[in-house]
Amino acid sequence: MRVSTPQIYRQTSDALMQSIANLYKLNEQIGSGKRINRPSDDVTGAARALDYKVFMENGKQYLSSISSTANALSYFDSTFDSVDTALSRLKELSIVAANGATSDTSRYAVSVEAGEIRDHILTLANTKVGGTYIFSGFKTDTRAYDNSFAYQGDAGLVKVGIGGGMLVTQNVTGPEAFTYTLDAEKSVDMGSGLYAYYIPDPGGGPVTTVEIRASDRTTVLDTFSYGNAMEIADLMTKAMEDNNIPRISALIGSIDDMADHVYRVRAEVGARMNVLDSQDARIRELNYTTEVNLSSVQDADIVSTASDFVKANSVLSAVQLSTVRILSQSLLDFLR
Repeated sequence: MRVSTPQIYRQTSDALMQSIANLYKLNEQIGSGKRINRPSDDVTGAARALDYKVFMENGKQYLSSISSTANALSYFDSTFDSVDTALSRLKELSIVAANGATSDTSRYAVSVEAGEIRDHILTLANTKVGGTYIFSGFKTDTRAYDNSFAYQGDAGLVKVGIGGGMLVTQNVTGPEAFTYTLDAEKSVDMGSGLYAYYIPDPGGGPVTTVEIRASDRTTVLDTFSYGNAMEIADLMTKAMEDNNIPRISALIGSIDDMADHVYRVRAEVGARMNVLDSQDARIRELNYTTEVNLSSVQDADIVSTASDFVKANSVLSAVQLSTVRILSQSLLDFLR
């Protein structure tokens, strides 16, 4: 077989360049710690690594959403704790005021604190965090309730995706928090031949009507209505000021119903926070597993790669030596 000089040069050059390229690739892997530094290194592996990275990035975004949602819900939970404390104190004052042995002067003094509680509950309903009113639905730049206790927000609920197609509601609207709806009419024997009837809105609305009836249970002696916690506290304050013991007694039941409602709403918020905690742990576990898989695909085995580097360096030295010997040959070498 006849081998021409250009062939010799081309073949030795190709062998030399291949050895240098292999050595460079191994050196790059050692320096970066990655087996795959560009898609051409391993097309299939690079595609898998990209899928893993996208999955992990989505997981990080969900973790961020979970964290911000949990922070938001914590403000609601804290507010409900304060509302519960306020309602408990209002009930204590109401029991004192409903006692016939309490003097008119003492009852009026109690009404002053009741009024402060009413104002405090209104302040809680208008809780503002980071420049937004948290109970106003989507109308976060508007106070949830005005000074006449009318709701000024809307029914907007903020739904946040937390992965796996799951959505968690990040907020609670004013009516959800501070208004309860009776399922059916109920009555309470207040003693002294008086009965309190609690009547739900016929249209299913938020207004509860209370009728104080005589012993025949048909004669209505007094009637009033309310739609939220602030109105209950306001009615109680005025009843104390007027020494209206029957109305005070009837409103104690309303305070209990309101407190039960706040407890249920707070429990729902707690359930949402539990879901967030569970999903947070799940995503972190999935991301860790994915990170391990990503490492197995793209990371280099440094020990093995270093060994390959030494071998490749020896090969390059051998190629360089043989190239020098081959290219240094001349016609006179063959004629000797």
